[in-house]
Amino acid sequence: MKNTQRRELAICGLESVKALAAVRPDAIKRFFYVEERAREFGQLCSRLAGLRRPYRLVGPDELEKLSGTAHHQGVVAMADDIPPRWVDDALVEAWARSGARIVALDRVGDDHNLGSIARSAAFFGWAALVVGRDDGAAGLSTSAYRVARGALERIPVFSDESAARFAARCRGRLPTIGADHRGPATVRDARRPAGAAALFLGNEETGLSAATRSSCDTLARIDGAGSVESLNVSQAAAVFLYELAPGRR
Repeated sequence: MKNTQRRELAICGLESVKALAAVRPDAIKRFFYVEERAREFGQLCSRLAGLRRPYRLVGPDELEKLSGTAHHQGVVAMADDIPPRWVDDALVEAWARSGARIVALDRVGDDHNLGSIARSAAFFGWAALVVGRDDGAAGLSTSAYRVARGALERIPVFSDESAARFAARCRGRLPTIGADHRGPATVRDARRPAGAAALFLGNEETGLSAATRSSCDTLARIDGAGSVESLNVSQAAAVFLYELAPGRR
């Protein structure tokens, strides 16, 4: 949950809060925990005491109110709610020079899927995640951080006007691959860039937008062997992120 007056976002879940404390401890403005978690976060509480920031032992019900979920795992950190940094042409060129692999979400609206994709991308060594700001895409919410289990502290998130705008920005700079169940080749058979690349994953219901699809250099699919037509976008993402992982041939 967000506290718009304080410009804070509730980050909950054991692994998510541990990662936040390790990577961005100064972003934590307030910290709440149940008694069973006190020993695990003693160092964080000492740091907050030095910064004169509040931390408090509370009950599970109060943590649920702060986070908006019963799945808080006994810890909630109220942290700075900072929007993703904007993508620009210079950044895309830097990614191209460094051989970075980027994953972009095209109107993916479920923040649980966002968190799950971020976790897979971080696990397989992708460099960054790009989301649309004006296309109805899910944002960095309490649920996204919880599902990511610390990955959103490990992989930077950027935003562009839309995934289609980012795909157009990549043209001539980064090879682009669209995940499309109608793609002419499977992800294993499709031509794979040797260095930098951007992978585009589409909306849960409608897939890639027409504008994004037309901007991609390659469209690839996952072939199944069962009676279900497609995978959930986060499941499909894990397959693509593995097959196209940096250094994998």
